[in-house]
Amino acid sequence: MKIKFFLVLISVFLVSGCTNSTKKETVTPIKKEEVKATFSTLSSEFVIGDFDGDNVKDTLSEIHTSESDGKIITKTPIFNDYDGEVEYYYKHDIQTTLKPDKSFISPLELGVSFGTYCLINIGDNNKDGKDELAVVIAYCDFSMMNSCKIYSICGTDWKMINHFAVHENSFYHEENEKINPNQIEGYLEQKKGKWFYADAWEILQADDTISKLKPLKIKKCQ
Repeated sequence: MKIKFFLVLISVFLVSGCTNSTKKETVTPIKKEEVKATFSTLSSEFVIGDFDGDNVKDTLSEIHTSESDGKIITKTPIFNDYDGEVEYYYKHDIQTTLKPDKSFISPLELGVSFGTYCLINIGDNNKDGKDELAVVIAYCDFSMMNSCKIYSICGTDWKMINHFAVHENSFYHEENEKINPNQIEGYLEQKKGKWFYADAWEILQADDTISKLKPLKIKKCQ
């Protein structure tokens, strides 16, 4: 009797063990955190002046266009590395244009860039009845050397009539230090109503750390 009871007990144990071994465990899925892209608002600088000589103020506004997507953009993703940002701008062909508020003035195309470091109305320097525009483009490159380009409306289109080298350090200051948007410190400054400039390449070749500003003289459109 005991032997029979013992055999029954073993059978129950084996059946119970097999049942437990085939039972599936309930696994709670791990929730993946949603990754939200962060964006940076693109610059929207503008400059005012009588650029066409009609005695009426004009406004040139900075706009950014993705030529590959065929639309105007105001934001781009924030990148952890500069290389990735440059690659993104070229991949989407993001170009900067200075758009006038008058339909008969041509837009000024600046090409692929992050925008502009500065837009400065330097007045009618060459006495042709029109204001000239000084621009430093924030190119998508890996050089700190840049150029200040002087533009004027010649006929119906914009034309670069002068340029000189500048160093981009002029546009980076300490956190609480303000940058004067109406000049390029050390390279384009106004003194007593007249403009003076210095060429960064000439300064480097002269091995001189002190900027020697010279009077800015611009020729009329040819």
